[in-house]
Amino acid sequence: MIVKTPILTNIYRFNYLKNILLIISIIIGFSSSSKADTLVVNFNGSKFYHISSDSNDKVLIFLHGGISNPKFKDTSVMPDLNFILEGNTIFITNALLNGFDLLIPITNDSLNWLTNHTYSFRQFESYLKTFNNYSKKYISGFSDGGTGAYKIFHTNHQYFEGLLVFNGYPQHHDFYSKVNYKDITDKKVLFFSTFNDKVIPYEFLMTEYCKQKKYNTNTYLYIKKGGHTFVDYDLESANTCFNILTSKVKASKNDSIHGLLLDDKLIEFYVFRKMIVKKFNYGHDYYEENRKQEKIYNKKQHRVSMKHQ
Repeated sequence: MIVKTPILTNIYRFNYLKNILLIISIIIGFSSSSKADTLVVNFNGSKFYHISSDSNDKVLIFLHGGISNPKFKDTSVMPDLNFILEGNTIFITNALLNGFDLLIPITNDSLNWLTNHTYSFRQFESYLKTFNNYSKKYISGFSDGGTGAYKIFHTNHQYFEGLLVFNGYPQHHDFYSKVNYKDITDKKVLFFSTFNDKVIPYEFLMTEYCKQKKYNTNTYLYIKKGGHTFVDYDLESANTCFNILTSKVKASKNDSIHGLLLDDKLIEFYVFRKMIVKKFNYGHDYYEENRKQEKIYNKKQHRVSMKHQ
């Protein structure tokens, strides 16, 4: 069943009122000739938000975090969209403006992308089969959602054009050890994290970036200020994300430089912290490589500064 928001059932009417400001902010981002619709979907026992514009031909599946949050246990209530996105309306607006519709599933006992990513993918695939207008499909997510997106992408990479992980944990149940990075050679793969994430240190995504970059030039690493919350990703983050996804910036080199590279230029270098190696006994080889790269980067920076004196 697909229900457009203006004719929601009584179950969803209260949540609709709570979401109205979010929906208005999305629509304002469009020209007067464009329109964004937010659908509340109940499909094969799974619930989704489906945010779309008639002019868009790509879809981005976004998996929320907090799988174990009690708010998702009450299946009679559709969780507030603003709650699911942690107040990050910028991400939705930029997605729509760049030609991406959003499919935002709501977890339940069966639809659990951490423990049952195979079933979750089948649900997404079945639902999207009812739409013939999507030429490209991408998957993304934050925290638990980023981990789930990573799992679903790597077990169904032929289906997707790209992967976007926000503060995810590819090492969950050692899943990353089963990944064949050589299978991904021409996909957009983005790893986004924050410097002060106390839940999943950014180094865990940095190592995945290094492994994938060797075989796939279109692999990117982006780390910004903030903690373990999706709202920390601001307008600059959204612009960087969708500039990469829409090929406004490109990459042609497989060098696994530990930083943000746009058009093969190093924009910012990220330090692999020694405390992560000590605390988790993880990433020692990447830490050593990071030290070498940091010395080279600092020398180059010094040369640049000397030229300008």
